[in-house]
Amino acid sequence: MSKKAILGLETGGTYTRAAITDTYGALLSYVKWKGGGNPNREPNAKENVFNAVHEAVKKASCELGDIIAMCGGMGGYDNETDLKWVRELTNIDGLNCPIKHVNDLVVAQRGAFIMKPGIIAVSGTGSLTLGITESERHINNYYNFWWYENTSANGIAYNSIYKIIAGETDETDNDFVKIAFRHFGANNLSDLIELGIKGFIDNYVQRDKLFGNLAPAVTDAALKGSHLAEKVCEKAAEDIVTSIRLVGACFESESVLTALVGSVANSAFIRNRVTQILIEESNNRKYLLVEPELPPVLGAVIMAMQLVEIALSDEILNNLHKSAETIKQEA
Repeated sequence: MSKKAILGLETGGTYTRAAITDTYGALLSYVKWKGGGNPNREPNAKENVFNAVHEAVKKASCELGDIIAMCGGMGGYDNETDLKWVRELTNIDGLNCPIKHVNDLVVAQRGAFIMKPGIIAVSGTGSLTLGITESERHINNYYNFWWYENTSANGIAYNSIYKIIAGETDETDNDFVKIAFRHFGANNLSDLIELGIKGFIDNYVQRDKLFGNLAPAVTDAALKGSHLAEKVCEKAAEDIVTSIRLVGACFESESVLTALVGSVANSAFIRNRVTQILIEESNNRKYLLVEPELPPVLGAVIMAMQLVEIALSDEILNNLHKSAETIKQEA
């Protein structure tokens, strides 16, 4: 007897995630495939998506033909002109079901709040803020307001290195500066300056990854009292709050559910500062900072269920929360 299965897909900058559930939200398989699905940053994007989907089907002990609906949260899908490559990524032989494509932030928001209005501020591999309002209006800090400050992992690392090169350091930064030198293979400041003059690495994708890998050292140094790292992380926290408030201005409610997503936003120093600023200074609107209820890939599952008119019953929601716990353990 064939199964009826739901496929959720999330293609980020670093990983491609696929989850298959039954029609009651029980997890049949989850795959976190090393390699992103955004062809603007990953030359093997289609192969990564193909491998993630096939591995998920194999682990679920089902067939592609058993999947009755799929939703993909696609990193890099920003406007209608992207639809050509977006559709090509999920054009997989044997996958013959209704398919919905949205930006990866959308499935993150839908999962975080189980289809309720709210704002997600993402700062990790990338950095953007998305709100879906009470009237289902999608508001993005960049594509609507054209306001963007890079609070991603590579963004805070770039800012840190530039401040080191510019001489904006004191004795509190010594340990962090040594870590930065080692990270770039520099023996001293002169070596780092020369690397900077040469652009560090010609390939901008690899350069972003190189800088992004330094981000945990930046946030850790801020906790340990490095003045340079504190300034960088303080600025990132302020910019995250500005993005939240920009998007929040479009909501009708006085209280707006808000979630932070990504390694930078959830680093201890930055999360604490964002929380503090929102509590102390957001006088005209309250931002209720909560943990996401479900991961983005299960947000995609929910949106896939909508395609075939599966209502979110208490049983399904309970199973999805159990599925989220399993995914968290496997992450």
